[in-house]
Amino acid sequence: MSKEKSESVNGDSSTVAEQNGEKRIGCAHYKRRAKFVTPCCNKVYICRYCHDENEQHYFNRKTVTELICTECDTRQKVQPECQNCGVRFGKYTCLICNLFDDEDKKQYHCDGCGICRVGGRDRFFHCERCNMCLPVQLQRVGHRCVENVSRSNCPVCLEDIHTSRIPCHIPDCGHLLHRPCFEQLLHSGHYACPTCQTSMIDMSNLWNYLDSEVAATPMPSEYADYKATILCKDCHKLSTVKFHVVGLKCQHCGAYNTCQTNGFHKESGSTESGDASSSSSASSASSAPSPRAPPAPHHDLPTANPLDEPPQA
Repeated sequence: MSKEKSESVNGDSSTVAEQNGEKRIGCAHYKRRAKFVTPCCNKVYICRYCHDENEQHYFNRKTVTELICTECDTRQKVQPECQNCGVRFGKYTCLICNLFDDEDKKQYHCDGCGICRVGGRDRFFHCERCNMCLPVQLQRVGHRCVENVSRSNCPVCLEDIHTSRIPCHIPDCGHLLHRPCFEQLLHSGHYACPTCQTSMIDMSNLWNYLDSEVAATPMPSEYADYKATILCKDCHKLSTVKFHVVGLKCQHCGAYNTCQTNGFHKESGSTESGDASSSSSASSASSAPSPRAPPAPHHDLPTANPLDEPPQA
């Protein structure tokens, strides 16, 4: 039967648990047997996240030079084991990142990323141009490189990606966003990358549905001969297509994820005069082509590519 008690450390609650006779000390973020002496404010915290939750500034764990053993309360320099009682501070130890963790998360240190990641070194490789770890599947099939892509914030929640403990989804366009943010977009019916507007998943079903809607909704006779020039956000090619209020289909890849580049005109080539008609046509065309659909039940959501960047340990 496990016993738990709480220990207060400068406003931080650390959990002490005994399981199978082994005492494990840590916090909600890590299980370890050491507490950091934070040089920024000279306080004691179990980890950087506990510090950041209680202070008005951020703490870089690589700046730590001292820690305190939770077994014997000995204050000492950063090292793998206590100099007094000999306890190991974490089953996984990285003295580059000053990371100690008793939980097996298949942690590994990536020299290219400069941080420790979880998920297993054999499952990921470091792309020099993207400057991040990617699944080995992408090394075999190839991927679209975006230089230093992980050194930006998630376009949905605006939180950091490179040092995040949340897995990041990698769409085909190469831009990153947190996987929970990606799934939230899908549940809301938004299927385009927030950064470049490229479709993030297979949209064939929606394009087929829009095909049927266009066929079932003939344009009034006065607009039947009008055309528009469009740019596809998926294949990035220009097309001249018949104008339709439901959507404007790319003639190259068949996507409706398009935007109108100018006003519509008659097929004979005479340009329609009047800014109002051009403006209204652009408004109608731009609202439908974007890959957005009404929210669907969870089981009906399209299956996304399950490739993620490994989160930070």
